[in-house]
Amino acid sequence: MTTATKTMPKEIYRYIEHEIINYPRMIDRINELTRKQEKNLHTHYNTLYLDTRIERLSTVVQCIENVIRNLNSLGDPYHEFIELRYWRTNSNQTMEGIAQKIHVSRRTAYNMQNRIVQMVASELGEWQ
Repeated sequence: MTTATKTMPKEIYRYIEHEIINYPRMIDRINELTRKQEKNLHTHYNTLYLDTRIERLSTVVQCIENVIRNLNSLGDPYHEFIELRYWRTNSNQTMEGIAQKIHVSRRTAYNMQNRIVQMVASELGEWQ
């Protein structure tokens, strides 16, 4: 269950969380589309579509990487939080469980989540 911040609509909040969750798959998809584009280089088949798709995915990946880089300068709990909350495939942990693993309070974990989502939204230009 996600919680919307006071100013950000929950639809945008969920969209940004979805983009963060799909970050590892986006990298794989960029590589796959790039290989497909190189394979079909001489046929010009769907090159505009592939260019647009690769550019869109690359933009999102770059924004998330910028946020991760900024958060890593703040300390290790943010990186651990992102791993546990968004990128572990078989993790059905509650926020309480994640907070215990990274040794912060549950409220701090929610604040970390909100900060991450707001930073990614700002980087993507979805929210100020």
